[in-house]
Amino acid sequence: MENIPGAVGVTRAAKENDMLGVDWWVEMSSTRHLAVDAKVRETDWAAQHPEEDDLALETWSVVESKKIGWTRDQSKRCDYILWLWKDSGRFCLIPFPMLCKIFTGKMYEWKSKYKTSTQLTPNSTGGYHSECVFVPRKELWREIYRVYGGERGLA
Repeated sequence: MENIPGAVGVTRAAKENDMLGVDWWVEMSSTRHLAVDAKVRETDWAAQHPEEDDLALETWSVVESKKIGWTRDQSKRCDYILWLWKDSGRFCLIPFPMLCKIFTGKMYEWKSKYKTSTQLTPNSTGGYHSECVFVPRKELWREIYRVYGGERGLA
């Protein structure tokens, strides 16, 4: 909350909001609410492997049916994505619309360049797989700056 200017309160979102990409509502002093999707991890891998300081960005939510991952799902009602590593307290807060645009355009390039991983989510019919690519934070921020940093048109 202290990193969002004008934030006056935080409330856990209702379970129904989760499918919309909302885990927390941040109440602003203007009475407007920001939607935050939290990606909480117990262990901060980068604390022991600083050269692998990356973010897990979901390419496919359901690989088998080619359901797009949350990272490029423009229908999400989400303003920010917050990664939090509980053991170190480190976090990364990124505006979701910027992340969504950048990742949609760079997904295949980044998949060929960085480590990808699939995960099985078991269910009553056997389960489904999701897939993510691990993109270095600095690479993501560099690309956000390249697109949104006002550099176009400068000689």
